[in-house]
Amino acid sequence: MAISVDSLLKLPEGAVYRESKDRAHVEATHQGGVIYITGSCDSLQRQVEYYESLYHTARDALEQTQSQLTEERQKRSEPLGNPITIFTLGFVGGALTSTTIKLFKHGKE
Repeated sequence: MAISVDSLLKLPEGAVYRESKDRAHVEATHQGGVIYITGSCDSLQRQVEYYESLYHTARDALEQTQSQLTEERQKRSEPLGNPITIFTLGFVGGALTSTTIKLFKHGKE
């Protein structure tokens, strides 16, 4: 698409020049002594929307995974969980050791 600069400069204030070719569109406006040119393409817009959708889906999945990991960390780091387990294992280990020593001593007698 070709638009001469003279044509754009002669646009009245607030007027719009539009041109389309297949799926491409160009729009030129003249406001306050400044020429604004915008363009769009239908197929490009569809691709942008597609990738935005992929981005949002991936972002949501990442946020959900982060939330699940945070919950798992909180469950595993309960303040009384580890000391109780350690105490129980120590108690059972001590009982087994005492029983083994008693059985070993009785076996020698």
